[in-house]
Amino acid sequence: MSEVVATPVEVTPPSPGEYGLFLKENGIDSKPLGKDSQDVEMLELEGKDLVKSCKLLKENKKTNFDLLLLITAVELKSSFQCVYLLHSLSTKKSLRIKISTGKENPVFPSVTSIWSTADWYEREAYDMMGFKFEGHPDLKRILNPDNWIGFPLRKDYIPPSDALNGPHPVSEKEMSDRTLSKPSK
Repeated sequence: MSEVVATPVEVTPPSPGEYGLFLKENGIDSKPLGKDSQDVEMLELEGKDLVKSCKLLKENKKTNFDLLLLITAVELKSSFQCVYLLHSLSTKKSLRIKISTGKENPVFPSVTSIWSTADWYEREAYDMMGFKFEGHPDLKRILNPDNWIGFPLRKDYIPPSDALNGPHPVSEKEMSDRTLSKPSK
């Protein structure tokens, strides 16, 4: 029987799309991530460039991203990420922007000064994941009580043991060993 040798496949990184090129023309570097399954361009930005980029994308007549549809919080193995979905009512186009930060102190710039809908999305990411948003006018819990301890959507979150929940079925150490938020061995 002959041995089959796999030949490495070269993967070409995605090239900048319409909005990546627009930002580059305006002095902002972004990393193109290709398009998602709905043919929406995806970009990764540095946190320091988020507010300036969003202002440009909203105020420019060519892009006119007048609607912030969503901000969602993601926990990856070694970082946290905010994902922003922008939409233009006039052009009917969308754009997905991703910002990453380390796990030690997840801080992102607030975009509430650009879209008022960011207020509640950022508060939810703060409440459930512990993300802080610099410049947010009133960053406080939105779903849990003010005295709640921890961030329920993080992988290392241990729910409280109380009359309603009873004791947790695994110990804190066992739970933390099973989560993605711990370094891989």
